[in-house]
Amino acid sequence: MKHSVTELLDIVYRYYPRGVGITDDVDEQLRNKTEEHARLVAARIQASKDERWHAMRRRIGERFPGMLTDQSLHLHSGGCDGCYSFTINLPQSAGRALSFEVSFLAPYYIIHSPRTIEIVKELRDSFTVSFRGMLFIVSRSPLDPWLISNPDHESPRTVTITRRYVTFDLSPDEQPYADWIAHEIEATFGCERMPPEVGTVLVPEVATNLRIPGEVRLYDCLFSDRYTWVKPSPSEVPAPRAKVDESSLTDRFVAVLTVLRAHHQIGLTLRWPAMVRRLPESDRQSAAVFLSASTDGFLHKDKMLEELARMRSHDESPETLRAMAAKRELEALVTSWDGDGEPAAAMVAWASRFLASWPFDPRPGASS
Repeated sequence: MKHSVTELLDIVYRYYPRGVGITDDVDEQLRNKTEEHARLVAARIQASKDERWHAMRRRIGERFPGMLTDQSLHLHSGGCDGCYSFTINLPQSAGRALSFEVSFLAPYYIIHSPRTIEIVKELRDSFTVSFRGMLFIVSRSPLDPWLISNPDHESPRTVTITRRYVTFDLSPDEQPYADWIAHEIEATFGCERMPPEVGTVLVPEVATNLRIPGEVRLYDCLFSDRYTWVKPSPSEVPAPRAKVDESSLTDRFVAVLTVLRAHHQIGLTLRWPAMVRRLPESDRQSAAVFLSASTDGFLHKDKMLEELARMRSHDESPETLRAMAAKRELEALVTSWDGDGEPAAAMVAWASRFLASWPFDPRPGASS
């Protein structure tokens, strides 16, 4: 190795800002305004112009015709990765490809191939259900008769999860391709292969496009964060939740979800203009909406009133003015409710009418 781990971390910190925009979440807009990120984008664009890479790619393509897939076409725009990346599709192994990454941030390369692991997990004592365009995460058992009509006690309580990761221990059929291309890489760039015990070292205080702080490894920064670099441990794979169909819900729970869905629709419509303004101009028209919420299966009067009180209109468009009027109507219904058991019939009827006349998508002019 030409560098110690400490020296490699110093290289990473030239291109990835430490702690910037990282609180409970990662503020990508703030991070992307840093000097380090600008340096990373410039390095990608410069790398895309390096004739050594293009010449080597041509030589490998001629040696293995029809087998090479270039995964670095995005570099000219400054987006993604700290490496040149390509795969060789193995003819004797349908669907399997040998992957090569050559870093242009540090003088190292890696070769790996895909593997999968199957992990059997018990389902969590909670479930998800899609209701009127929103995914609800319910912290109650899918066998709870208050929420589920005719619970299926005989349904399997375990599930097999497949996880994909990479291995650096190549098989005999992969090794000849790896040896020839490794020689090409070393002759072209004068770099050496980075061993896994170095590449999998965690990098403190840094986030990448697909990794949050605490998960980022040297491989993610100097090469690509598209892969799982360490074989997943069963204990690290979270247990999934059961999925329940809307048709299985009790009338009482449908009433709860109807009111919650209206409540969340109002809040989303009021927040949407401010959310869009934080996006780059080029992304505003294509901004996607994924709706999800958590519930314990009940309405909570105090919590709903608290959330309604915090809702404020961020502009005066027809959509937000209408949402503010709906907020006041729901607030009055919740205030008059005794807060015990199921939502009042008047509240459910109002929420049903509201949802029937309101598009799920908050964007202006969008429809359900």
